[in-house]
This record gives sequence, structure tokens and C-alpha cells, in this order.
Amino acid sequence: MRIEIVAISKLFVANLRYNKIALVFNLVFPTVYYLYNYYSGGIDAQNMTQQVVYFWTYIIFVSILNFMILPMITYRESGIYKQLWLIVSRKNAIMLALFLVYMTVIALELIIFNLAVMVTSGAWQPELLISSLLTLILFGPISYMILTLLLVLKIVPESLSVLAAILIFILFYLVTLDSTNVGLQMLYMLNPVKYLLVASTWMLGLITGQGFDGLVALQLVVVGVVMCAIGVFSLKNFNVKPLINQM
Repeated sequence: MRIEIVAISKLFVANLRYNKIALVFNLVFPTVYYLYNYYSGGIDAQNMTQQVVYFWTYIIFVSILNFMILPMITYRESGIYKQLWLIVSRKNAIMLALFLVYMTVIALELIIFNLAVMVTSGAWQPELLISSLLTLILFGPISYMILTLLLVLKIVPESLSVLAAILIFILFYLVTLDSTNVGLQMLYMLNPVKYLLVASTWMLGLITGQGFDGLVALQLVVVGVVMCAIGVFSLKNFNVKPLINQM
């Protein structure tokens, strides 16, 4: 299986050159927006660390959506996924290769963004790099799992761009929902954007020495288990055949 994963990973790496538009939305847009806000006075040294987690959340979520979820729907409908599946005979090998390649790409995006933040602030802050990368490694896969729910829906490639725009708008809008009730907080965290934002804030506080918030950690674990369960269900029910052949 290792040889199969390496071979498919090379294919996905080669396809990176066709994802320039995705890179613009994933990295260039949030970086330029951050720099604009910083130099226009919207972000200063005092609130920088509180604001930067929103940019990490955007980069991780949008990258997972654009790199790992939406392409799988396109591959399925074009027949590419089925061809790969016939070659390697393991659906999980294809998904694991895709996951490993693009998790690496997202890590590089976070490194570049954080370097831009440190250059503008004029201070070396390794805690930003460490916090963002740990958030990606520990909580990025969980957000990926719940987003795989999109793979079992009857979505055609022609509607992907509209769907992605609507989904991003709605999920980021719902981030504003909050409650003092622990149960409602956990319900809101089923939104992968909210989950990543809470995880980023928690991780940054932990790395910068602000203390260990046990309640938030417990919420992240419980919600993470639920999201992973949804992901396992989705991946098991993911059909490699194009929709037209499923009817």
C-alpha cells in the first residue's frame, strides 16, 4: 500500500501547477487582506495575536475545501477517481495520498502567512508557527472528516464554484453564533469553521503560556469524535462511480 500511496502522491503533486487559482483564494487573498488591515491600522501589535487565528482558520478551512473535497467530486464525475481505484484497488489509498500531499501544502501556506505576519510586526514569533502548525496537524484532519459529508451528496461539478462560495459564506457567518451554554457551544462547533477557530485560539493560548483550558479541550475532543464518526460514515458511503452511473 505504501508504494501505491507514493505513486498517487506524485500524481497529485504534479497537479499542483493547475491549482494556481485555489492558491490565490487559500493564501494570497488572506495574506493581502491581513497586510492591508495591518498597514491601515485595523490590526496593531496589541491585538495581532487575537486576530491572526481568524486568518489561520480561513487558510486551513478553505484549503481543505479547495484541495481535498471539491477536487474529489470533480475526479469522481470525470471518471479519474474510478480509474485510479481500478489501478490501486484501494479507495483509502487514494484519499490518504491526497490528504498527505495537501496537508503538506497547507502547512507551507501557514508558514508563508506567519512569516508575512512576523515581517510586518518586526518581531520573530515562533509561537505563531508552532500554534498554527499544531492546529493544522491535530484539528485539520477532524475538519476534513466532517467535510467529507459533501462527497456523499448528489453534487455535480458545474455547481461546485457556487456551492463553495455559499458554503464559505454561511459557515463563516455562523461563526458569530455563541452561547454561555456548554451544550450549545458544542453544537455550534460542529461547524468546521467554528471548530477550527476555537481550536486555533485554544492552541495559541496554550503555546503562549496563557494556560490550559480544560473545558475547551474536552469540547474539542467530544465534538471531534462526533465529526470523525460523520466522516467515517461519509467515506464508507462514498461511491467512486459518477452520478450518472449511480442512477
